[in-house]
Amino acid sequence: MRNRRWVSIGVLIFFLAAGVLLWNYSQETARAKNSLESGYQRALFSMVEHVQNLNTLMAKGQVIQDTGQGVLTLTSAWHEAESARSSLGQLPLGQFNLTAVQKYLAQVGDYSYSCAKKLAQGQILTDKERETLATLSKETDKLNRDLQSMIGGIKSRPTWGTQGVTVGVKGQPVPPSGSVADGLAKMDSHLKDEVPAITYDGPFSEHIQNIKPRAISGENVTIEQAGRIAEDFVNKLVTKERTTYRVATARRVSGNIPAYSLTLKAEGQAKLPDIVVDISQTGGHVIHLFNPRPLGQAALDIGAAVQKGEEFIRAAGYSNMITTGSLRHPQTLMVTQAWQQGDAVAYPDFVKVTVALDTGEVVAFDARGYLTAHRRRDLPTAKFTGEDARDKASARLTIDRIRPAVIPMSDASERYVWEIKGRANDQTFLIYYNAETGEEEKVLQVIESPDGTYTM
Repeated sequence: MRNRRWVSIGVLIFFLAAGVLLWNYSQETARAKNSLESGYQRALFSMVEHVQNLNTLMAKGQVIQDTGQGVLTLTSAWHEAESARSSLGQLPLGQFNLTAVQKYLAQVGDYSYSCAKKLAQGQILTDKERETLATLSKETDKLNRDLQSMIGGIKSRPTWGTQGVTVGVKGQPVPPSGSVADGLAKMDSHLKDEVPAITYDGPFSEHIQNIKPRAISGENVTIEQAGRIAEDFVNKLVTKERTTYRVATARRVSGNIPAYSLTLKAEGQAKLPDIVVDISQTGGHVIHLFNPRPLGQAALDIGAAVQKGEEFIRAAGYSNMITTGSLRHPQTLMVTQAWQQGDAVAYPDFVKVTVALDTGEVVAFDARGYLTAHRRRDLPTAKFTGEDARDKASARLTIDRIRPAVIPMSDASERYVWEIKGRANDQTFLIYYNAETGEEEKVLQVIESPDGTYTM
């Protein structure tokens, strides 16, 4: 009898302990979901605020006459546009094609910066440039009004559009009516169909966007072959065969790199989100990957996450790469690597990976920069030597490092330079001197923070 009592007590204690563990687990899960949702909401309202500020600045930019005010206004517009792009990129909408919104914000910011730079050099804007600013102001005003209307219709928490997605007549995902994805998709369609092309000397100009990618080579692949490439890439490198993903839908997409966009589903795991992979129609190169899975609380530090990103890039077949920066968001770290030609860092030839800080799994991969720019360059002989560059910079900086590099310019050309990294007044800077002429091409400030290392 006594033994039965002890057994009963033991069973009771077991179930109580199990209940406590289950409750703690559910609480942790709820906190992680709430944290993720809060991050998404912050990003959404931040994007709306930045577009609202951009709208005001663009309205001012088309009428300002004073050069100083023009430079200040247009550089501020560039900053707001880039901030809006960054916030948009943090929303859980990777399965939807919102490239026109991203591209429009990039062009508005880049064009504003281009005009600000011209004013700073003592030049005046032409009538055509002011007309372009007026056009961009008008379209930004419409985008702002549409965003304000969409936000005004949200009564409590946003419905993102990740549930209840259907497939349209062109095989593209169609979000449920009234969702954030639905609202942004309508804006994207307007920008794609009605906004005129912008041509100027900047990285997001229409004529530069249409440059033929240099690293896309090989035979054309079929959509079935692309599917096998995508499955192999995901199962071997992303999930590492813990979960098997298979292609569920596939469609052709146009653009600078014609591609197949493939949606992969996890076998027997209905709750796991789909992974989207873009494969080039020529050569079968992996262009882009996005895994919109829910992210848990961060457990990895920046150093460990950077190492995970570097290991992934090597496993993906990229060699002679060097890490050039990292940027942390609340639950992810984006790692950027560039290719090295000998000792020279070729900054245009870059890939990016986004590492989840809960498990170290890669949740995004982007090789568009590398595939667009990569090739072996015929580098000129440096008439302006590294020692010349050191002597020129040492008057301003305490020099930490000097190395050769290839950097992109705003008109899509490149410069072979000496990169000087040094410190002044407890701040770190990068100065780039043309290796042929000694001209100072760029100055960047290196921001080293708990969120990573990046330049401005």
